Amino acid sequence: MKHQPERTCIGCRNVFTKDEVVRIVSGPAGIAIDYREKLPGRAAYVCPRPDCIQKAFGKGNLAKALRLKIRLPGTDEFIVLLAANIEGKIKSLIVMAAKAGKLAAGYSAVLDALEKKRVEMLLYAQDISEGTRAKVALPETRSMRQASLFTRDGLGKLLNRELVGVIGIEDKGFADAVWKETERLKVLINNNG
Repeated sequence: MKHQPERTCIGCRNVFTKDEVVRIVSGPAGIAIDYREKLPGRAAYVCPRPDCIQKAFGKGNLAKALRLKIRLPGTDEFIVLLAANIEGKIKSLIVMAAKAGKLAAGYSAVLDALEKKRVEMLLYAQDISEGTRAKVALPETRSMRQASLFTRDGLGKLLNRELVGVIGIEDKGFADAVWKETERLKVLINNNG
């Protein structure tokens, strides 16, 4: 098994694999969320959960870890920025899956892919009609990973189409990555709201 680098969350002080925590770097303009882990600079790591973020920002933990003497954003502002980063990652994964030919978009294409047992995950637009959702919810989809995110217009724009109410991700790797990010986003938003 491949060794995964480990990092300590500055909020809860627990140790996690690097892909389970979010990297925060200090830069000339303050802090930045380094979701793609490409930015240079001193870094600290935090679990993408509101309770850990609040602990990291409380008592100056983040400022100490990054050796900063500047005003940090509030926890709510940071959570909004982190949610935007996660949504951006999900969007890029959807676009990559489409370019790789591993995505069925729209009701008919998703039903066809489901019949051929190619779908690994279903992603519904939040504003899809209950009727359409019920038609896609076939018996074989009950145990399948499913999430609701974005709007029909938003999914359509990602895929250069009008409106898209449902997509089926046909590759396990893409489905695993999208699922991980949607679950991370759900924890972040549901525990903060």
